[in-house]
Amino acid sequence: MIKKLDIYISKYFIKYFLMNIIGFMGVFLLAQTFKIIKYINQGKLVGGEIFDYIINLLPKMFVETAPLSVLLAGLITISIMASNLEIVSLKTSGIRFLRIVRAPLIIAFIISLLVFFVNNSIYTKSLAKINFYRKGEIDASLRLPTTKENAFLINNIDGYIYLMGNIDRESGLAEKIEIVVYENEISKPVEIITAQSGKYDKDNKKWLLSGVNIYNVETKKTITKVEYDSDRFIEDPNNFIRAAAEDPRMLTIKELKKTIKEQKNIGEDTRIYLSELAKRYSFPFASFIVAFIGLSISSKYVRGGRTTLNLVICVVAGYGYYLVSGAFEAMSLNGILNPFISSWIPNILYFIIGMYFMNRAEY
Repeated sequence: MIKKLDIYISKYFIKYFLMNIIGFMGVFLLAQTFKIIKYINQGKLVGGEIFDYIINLLPKMFVETAPLSVLLAGLITISIMASNLEIVSLKTSGIRFLRIVRAPLIIAFIISLLVFFVNNSIYTKSLAKINFYRKGEIDASLRLPTTKENAFLINNIDGYIYLMGNIDRESGLAEKIEIVVYENEISKPVEIITAQSGKYDKDNKKWLLSGVNIYNVETKKTITKVEYDSDRFIEDPNNFIRAAAEDPRMLTIKELKKTIKEQKNIGEDTRIYLSELAKRYSFPFASFIVAFIGLSISSKYVRGGRTTLNLVICVVAGYGYYLVSGAFEAMSLNGILNPFISSWIPNILYFIIGMYFMNRAEY
């Protein structure tokens, strides 16, 4: 009997989830129609590119509408069973409500994993394609600058901090150079090297410095040299410069982690990348968490008016998640909250609400 129940409820849950996701994606696509027409008139989309552009919109639609689709699928499935007195009958026979909805919860978790995969792989590539069609070329902000002022780079492995007034990554020339050598802790420097200029030797892969002063912190003595080079200082000029505004949404989790490390090493702000990384882990599981609310809020037999109210509550709760999530994301970008904490707060809040309704549904 239990297996038949799982199959029965799973069939309807999947059915209504697919109906909801297709419906929401259709509305989303309809809203994009005017933009698509504008791009066609501007000559940005021609022939098969129109179909390719629409196809690349689908991953974004799926990722963003999956939580609301799961929420409503759970609501509709249980509402129908409750109105047919099936939920009451199952409870009377001694089956707990949590056991009744176990199969849909497992499906919701699988959907969350699917959202995680799509969001981290397919969506990142499709967004890059969409941006290419919209602008007609690679965004200038994603091109690596040739020069940079006040360049900073830290090598935590070897214990060096580089500060350069100006650096040209193509010519390998740099001015107003300062290198701080430390052991174990940055606050405990061993040697401070300053140079008027420097050039990166691409053949030997090391820096050749001119007008050099080497200050030994322990002995407090300074050595002056016209030219100086060392096999210790081998950082490539390209490592000092990164793209000004690489869209974090187009990066996979692996690429985000790499970018965060590189940006930290050159002293750049990493909040936008940390926020996106945290969101990659938290948002996909919203589909699983909101399932508790959708499946439990209409577990009791009610007449028409209350059913409509439950539907309104679910829709408000669904859209409310996006608002709460956006608010906490803004707080993390402004440095008020840790990005990983702020990204999981909406999930925790909705999980508590879901557990409250699940507890009520048992009685």
